[in-house]
Amino acid sequence: MNKTSVHGYAEDVTLSDDQPLLLLLDFDGTVCIGDGPVWAYAEAVLAELAEGDTSHETDAAAIREQLGAFLDGRVSGDYIDGYAAVAQMTGAHVSADTLQRAYRASRRALAEGTLDVHAPAGLADLLEDLSPRVERVLVTNAPIDGVAETLEAIGLTEHIDRIVSDARKPGSWTTLLPELRAGRDPQHCMAVGDIWANDLAGPHAAGCATALIDRFGTRAGTPDVSAPVFEELFDSIRSWAGSHESSPTVPAHVGATDDVPAPHPTEH
Repeated sequence: MNKTSVHGYAEDVTLSDDQPLLLLLDFDGTVCIGDGPVWAYAEAVLAELAEGDTSHETDAAAIREQLGAFLDGRVSGDYIDGYAAVAQMTGAHVSADTLQRAYRASRRALAEGTLDVHAPAGLADLLEDLSPRVERVLVTNAPIDGVAETLEAIGLTEHIDRIVSDARKPGSWTTLLPELRAGRDPQHCMAVGDIWANDLAGPHAAGCATALIDRFGTRAGTPDVSAPVFEELFDSIRSWAGSHESSPTVPAHVGATDDVPAPHPTEH
């Protein structure tokens, strides 16, 4: 049997031509849900505003109201997610450096376990059912600090085979996706995420199946399937996996954490 060696990770991985299916999962807004991190990001931005110029107190109150209304679905907005909403709502008052520091602060809070987040109901069971014929890989622009701790807290650590942190999506897909596919047929790969441009456009262009969690009703892109919550995509993911029942099992690199270049902080 021919062997293919995949490089560029914390440890080299040798995969055979006969490989399991590949499920690529985003982190924020996909396997980890809850608005705690967004609010932590917003409050860190607003704290810097308050320190720099007290004249923004009224703006801070208005921003909190606008953000809450957007996250609660009471109003629509031209934002791809809550992080983008904060950045755009405060853009007239803050610098890119301020946004970066705020993002790092929110990640520290996530790592410390002080934010209210959870996994979609039933996701652990879905991922367990897919194993071992599907390799379950988390691909996130977030740093590993906060991601690893949160996966443990929300009960998903044992259901993720590999983590690619600091991924720099979407620009990295051109090199990262071929490494992750490692010769797999594109249709043997499915990407799931909540931001079309970051999570799905690259895999879609490569011919992979895509599933969009469209919480805010953006109707972005051309995913194979979309729904407002992850739970409504479970049957489609099972159907995709079931159409390749003859696929072999995940090779013995389970649990590896892969290092790629550091992200722009607000690309999560």
